[in-house]
Amino acid sequence: MFAKLLVIFALVVVALAREYPAGVHPAVCPNYPFCDADALARHTPDGQPIPQWGFPGVAPLAPVPAAPRYPAGLPPALCPNYPYCW
Repeated sequence: MFAKLLVIFALVVVALAREYPAGVHPAVCPNYPFCDADALARHTPDGQPIPQWGFPGVAPLAPVPAAPRYPAGLPPALCPNYPYCW
């Protein structure tokens, strides 16, 4: 009887397990699909943190703004100042 319950519970656990997409590690984004984009950018797909390189004795610089994401079908060469295209 105990073995049957164990098998049933194991099947339930496998059926309820979440599947993470490629590049998202469960340790970086435990609340998938509600992930922090900055946390994903600071970690590798394996979940390892990316070190912040700097020079000793120099104050850290302001973060570099992310490049704008172009919508599908809009080549960056047609609108280099996206979203201000005219």
